[in-house]
Amino acid sequence: MPTQEVPITMEEKVENHEERIKALEDYQQIQEKLNQEIKSQLLATENTVLKESGKQQEMTQKLLDHVLEEDKEDRKTSRDRKTYTQQQFWKVAGLICGSGSVLYLLLEKFIN
Repeated sequence: MPTQEVPITMEEKVENHEERIKALEDYQQIQEKLNQEIKSQLLATENTVLKESGKQQEMTQKLLDHVLEEDKEDRKTSRDRKTYTQQQFWKVAGLICGSGSVLYLLLEKFIN
């Protein structure tokens, strides 16, 4: 058997319409509260990301400074080592040349 619809009066329609509008307004308020919570959470997340990004940049800059300082020290040490080696070479060369002359003179005296 088919169910019969009960005719709705105009007053019932208007009252039902008011209930639906009220339900929609309540739903809209709930959605606005949720949207506000989401905005505040996104803002907190953004602040956290910005703060961590700043820390990361600071750490990267410290690392870069450290690497560049080490490179500068390595180059200075290498330059100092090269200078020392050259000085020692010329000292030995000077000694060899100087002692060669003395040896020559000694040998010349013994031979004569």
